Amino acid sequence: MKVVSLIWYKVLPPLFGGQKGIAHFNRHLAEHCELTCLCSADNFGDEPYRVLPQLPTGRKHVLNPFYWAKVSRTVKNEKAQFIILEHPYHGIAAWLAARFNFAKLIVHSHNIESNRFRKIGKWWWRLLRAYEKWTHRRAHLSLFKTKEDLEWAVTHFGIKAEKCIVIPYGIDPPTEVAYPASRIRDQYGLQPEEKLLLFAGTLDYEPNAKAVEDIYSIIAPALRAAGLRFRIIICGRNRFNEFQYLKDLQDPSVTMAGEVSSIDPFFRTADVFINPVLSGGGIQTKTIDAIANGCNTVCFGSLATGIPKDVYGNKLRIAPDKDWDQLCQLIVVASQSNPPTPAAFFSYFDWQRILQPLIHNLQLHE
Repeated sequence: MKVVSLIWYKVLPPLFGGQKGIAHFNRHLAEHCELTCLCSADNFGDEPYRVLPQLPTGRKHVLNPFYWAKVSRTVKNEKAQFIILEHPYHGIAAWLAARFNFAKLIVHSHNIESNRFRKIGKWWWRLLRAYEKWTHRRAHLSLFKTKEDLEWAVTHFGIKAEKCIVIPYGIDPPTEVAYPASRIRDQYGLQPEEKLLLFAGTLDYEPNAKAVEDIYSIIAPALRAAGLRFRIIICGRNRFNEFQYLKDLQDPSVTMAGEVSSIDPFFRTADVFINPVLSGGGIQTKTIDAIANGCNTVCFGSLATGIPKDVYGNKLRIAPDKDWDQLCQLIVVASQSNPPTPAAFFSYFDWQRILQPLIHNLQLHE
């Protein structure tokens, strides 16, 4: 069984949630098939499958017929039976390659992309929706991260439910990290009585940038008023000029740590992971990673999509959207105890369980 994974942007080595979602999906899928990853030139690293970083970086090339032909040649050379398209942007190239090479197209949707850009006010979201719909309607199979996204796509894209599978963001069993909690606390000068609160994400992305603003303007002052002794550490990439204003925000209880090599030690040190994101779309991978690393987590309801209530126990506390008072109260409560992450959480987000419906479909149609 031969599969070509088509990726238009950098995911290797995986540092952020979206990158991990694709990279780890491919690593586990490669245990069941012969996988080749055709991706942009900024990908690198050793993987248990063949990596071809032969596409340009950036989105514009996805509409270049020269690269449509490149995709088709790769599918032909690899004798691939399936093309897994990560995000809809290479939809034309993947569809043509599937038709010319008698391969089956699988669209791996990480959220409803057009909805994500509609929520953050991009004028061209309707054009993307038409393209996204066109791509899914030509797929042999569509993969979605949540049941909500699947149902939305069935209704609005007009695709058949039997041609859709929910493939959640998966996690690997946690491993012990030889990184004492005192190291991070000492590094940032925390006092013994101070609770360490964490936020992490790509800060040069509008929903995360707005969350950072709200941490400074709403959350930190409210927690001080509640009498909590705390420090909020914010980790994440910020490379674009329009988001450099975040570096000018000031609060004595908030520290901007910038981009870190690994977020896991921070998850394992923090008393609470706070996720005050209010827009965007899809499953919040950082919330899942935080809980998987044993970190108590607090977020708004709309960003808890895709995490069943019966798997997280007391590790996740959820406030109604925009109810800042409730969010801050839950942060205080979450900081007072640290129950273990339920075994049901790891079972639900286990890659081997998650991939079984897809593996069955591939075997049925190879």
